[in-house]
Amino acid sequence: MLLLTGPYTYQNSETFYEIAKTALEKGHEVKVFLFVDGVNNAKLNQEPDPERPMNERFQELADAGAVFQACGLCTTARGFDQEGTDYTPGVEVTGLTELAEIVGECDRFLTFVP
Repeated sequence: MLLLTGPYTYQNSETFYEIAKTALEKGHEVKVFLFVDGVNNAKLNQEPDPERPMNERFQELADAGAVFQACGLCTTARGFDQEGTDYTPGVEVTGLTELAEIVGECDRFLTFVP
């Protein structure tokens, strides 16, 4: 799955969460690449009101087995730490090579764009 939009601006993050959660519950492998503003979804210390923070939902998915990677260039452009300390545990900061590997390995690929 490729997520390009940030939380709370489009329905994409919510839709992504529901699809990923259902896929995991049905025993499917879920790999996610956060790109462009999508890297904002896993940022720690979000305080939306009245919603449950998206980073908490991402942690739930990671705990259930989802693999998350965030684009290193995108995180740098937004001022986030390249070591991943600004993110939900389990989110790895990587590059586009890893996105290409995800695409090459999967039998279904979903993209969430604005």
